[in-house]
Order: sequence, then structure tokens, then C-alpha cells
Amino acid sequence: MNKVYNVTILWGTDGFWKWLTEYILQEFCDSVSITITGRNKEKWNTVSQDIGVMFSDNNISAVQNADIVIYSVPISLTEKTINETLPYIPAGSVVADVTSIKKFPSKAMNVRDDITVIPTHPMFGPYISSIAGQVFVLTPEESVKMTPEYIFLKWFLEEKKAKIKQETPESHDKMMAVVQGLTHLNMFVVGETMKRLNFSIENSMDFISPIYKLMVSSVGRYLWQNPGLYADIQMYNDEVLSVHEAFLETTHNFHDSVRSWDSGKFCHDVLAAKDFVWAHTCQEWQEYTDKIIYMLGRQLDLLKENIWKQISLRNIYTSEQVTGKLLDFNENEICLEGKKNYNLNSWEILS
Repeated sequence: MNKVYNVTILWGTDGFWKWLTEYILQEFCDSVSITITGRNKEKWNTVSQDIGVMFSDNNISAVQNADIVIYSVPISLTEKTINETLPYIPAGSVVADVTSIKKFPSKAMNVRDDITVIPTHPMFGPYISSIAGQVFVLTPEESVKMTPEYIFLKWFLEEKKAKIKQETPESHDKMMAVVQGLTHLNMFVVGETMKRLNFSIENSMDFISPIYKLMVSSVGRYLWQNPGLYADIQMYNDEVLSVHEAFLETTHNFHDSVRSWDSGKFCHDVLAAKDFVWAHTCQEWQEYTDKIIYMLGRQLDLLKENIWKQISLRNIYTSEQVTGKLLDFNENEICLEGKKNYNLNSWEILS
């Protein structure tokens, strides 16, 4: 009889921990028994029953018999939760986290030498169709890379065609200061600037270009989500402030060029940035965005070609499927005969 591993996932955000739990169940249903924890006993107990796992409102008791412990905890509570529970985890267990910052969680978990510590950063959210092509950053100590547990994890991810990056916690956080810190800051600055200008996003849709829509959609995506998560990413990564300073200096530099009508300096700085990231890379990024724009346009073409025909749709969040005669559509909605209207952003056209 195969061993059944006790897996404990210490709470976190609704979306990702739920995806993680369901993914582990999907891949290892006969080999794992999962316990999840959370602060809201009524809510999490109901959720655990819905997805077929056990629930505990006590982190310490939840880890005491665990073979694998995964910290899926808000960044601001990660170190505290690790310090409270780590002494109670059985020797020989595998301990991991899925935190967006790696230096302080790695240090906190590595105080014991009788457990296998695999700090991990999955670079994606819960709304993916598979992990193929998705990035997993792994920051274990060198000695861990030779353990059977790490070798299995790496093999499994490679089999699923995930992209694996092995880094030190320090190099990870330095990279994330730009990949996350700079990107998020830019999105929030754009949104806050529009607010300060009392700018009408709704009216701007009458003047929309595909790239503007992608940009505004990106801003809206970040504004819609939990601001506490993004505050933690900015404030708990000690590499971020130097990136902020460079961003502010660069913003003032371009502002000064425009204010002084210095077209030469403006163009020089743009071309210098282009040379830094390489012209062929800029071309690749243009082709990538061109493909997104093409696919969005092709989606409308597909609907136009199937007006008054039976089509099938699948909800990208719930996997619900519906079929019906296509009566009408616009860039935002699909209308099926005898059914409600469906938001085109949330539904995939299957046929």
C-alpha cells in the first residue's frame, strides 16, 4: 500500500491557496491527506468541506503530524507564523513557502537542520489553465538540491512543462524589486494620477487604441485586487526603495525634457533605453503585444462568423460550460438565445 502523506497548507489568500490545494488533490489524490488552516473558522470549514479536505483553526496542531508543510500566508504574517509553528513540525518533514519575497522566509525556515526546506515562488495567480510555461522560482540551499524531495519536485515541474528558475533568496528579491516592485508601482501611479486629474476612464473608451486598452486593463487588474498584498510586496522587500529612487529620478528626467522642449534629449534617452534592452528584445515584445491584439480581434471575427449558429462557451474562472444559438455580440458581451448575456472577458469560445 502506498504511503499517504499528510500535507498542511497554512492559510493565505482565498484564490491562490485554494488553487494550490485543488491542484495537489488533482495530481496526488491517492497519496495525500490535506489539512488547511484559517482564521475565519466558519468560512474555511465550509470551504474545506466543499473541496474535500480537513480544516483546523489551530496552526500548531495542524503541523504536528504533517509530512509536508506549505506556508501560504500573507507576507506580513509569514515570519511570525513560521516562528510559531516551525518547532512543532516533525523531523524529516518537507517545509516550503509560496511567498513573493524569499530572504526572510528562507532564513526563518532554515533554523532547523532536521527538515528539508524548499522556499518557492510560483510566479502566477490562480486563474491558469495549466502550469505549463509558468515560472516557479526555487531558492533552496545548495545541500537541499541533492535531496530526494527536491529532485522529485524539480522532476515533477519539468514533466508538467513548468519553467524552473533556481536562485538564491538574495538574487530573487533583487529581481522581484523590478519585476514586481517597479511594475506594481507604475500601475498604481497611473491609476492615482488619473484620479488626481479627475480623468474620465469611461469617456476615454471612445478614443481607445488596443495598446491603451491593454494598459488601462493592467492598471484596473492591480487596483481590483487586495492592496494589502501589494503593500507587503513593496514594503517587505528591502531591495525596493532603491528601485523607487531610480524610477522617480527617471520620471523627473523625462518631465524636465518635456518642460524644456528638449526633443533631442528626450529621444536620446528613449533610444538609450532601447539599446540597453536590445532592439531585438523590443521587437519581440512588440510581436507579443501584437499577438494579444490579434487574438482579441480574432475572437470578434469568430463570433461574426458564427452569428445565428450554435456555439459553446466555457467560464475561465469556474469552468462552467454553456451552449446556445448566438443572437448578438459586441466587444464586451455575448448574447445566446434564451440565456443571459455573457461577459466576453470571462468566457472562452470553445466552438
